[in-house]
Amino acid sequence: MRSAQRAIEAATAAGAPDPAAARAYLAAVRRYFAGFEREARAHLRDVDKRLEHANQVVFNLTAERGVAVKRIDATGGVLAALDLMEKDPA
Repeated sequence: MRSAQRAIEAATAAGAPDPAAARAYLAAVRRYFAGFEREARAHLRDVDKRLEHANQVVFNLTAERGVAVKRIDATGGVLAALDLMEKDPA
């Protein structure tokens, strides 16, 4: 990319670059940025997979929490009933 940049700058300084020089420069720019785009897309896929996993973990933990709350409510009811029986055994 650097050499293509220098070549197009030199051609521009000497006047208008010829079509072949312009095409060569545009091809170099395309190759350069296409690599960055591929890298960014791969990174995005990785991040999306990690987010999907994190969301699944949050979903599972939320479900587990709901079960724990129901257990607490159920056992709390039994313990409250026992407390009442112990206070008034009749």
